[in-house]
Amino acid sequence: MAPEVSTAHSGPSAVIDYSKADTWAVGAIAYEIFGLANPFYGQGSAHLESRSYQEAQLPEMPESVPPEARRLVRSLLQREASKRPSARLAANVLHLSLWGEHLLALKNLKLDKMIAWLLQQSAATLLADRLREKSCVETKLQMLFLANLECEALCQAALLLSSWRAAP
Repeated sequence: MAPEVSTAHSGPSAVIDYSKADTWAVGAIAYEIFGLANPFYGQGSAHLESRSYQEAQLPEMPESVPPEARRLVRSLLQREASKRPSARLAANVLHLSLWGEHLLALKNLKLDKMIAWLLQQSAATLLADRLREKSCVETKLQMLFLANLECEALCQAALLLSSWRAAP
């Protein structure tokens, strides 16, 4: 359970904000997706308690995991819910890191470049879907991403990725 849920106190006036609890859970499950043990399951010294862990105690992810994914997982597991990215921002970060490398490489990323990239992505995805006889999972993922896109959230993701890449 996310820290804000596991440390909540019950009572008639108690209010628990679950809005970022799912993103925390995705961060915890990401360890398993990348072939590691979930640090919040099990027992012993390697086991972390969600109600009391510190971010510095989180296990490092293998070098085979892309740097952006490692940073994203750490940000999803921040103890303070208000510091975690939203689910949409996290999805946009992953999409940009997978399919927007040339866009992120631009020195001065401007809205017109972002819109041109989105139009190109949309056209390429629609064409790829129509030209293939069988459905491609990657194309379907791109279509879902584009269908749920909010330009402001995509710009936030690009800024976040740029700041991560600029940091040592």
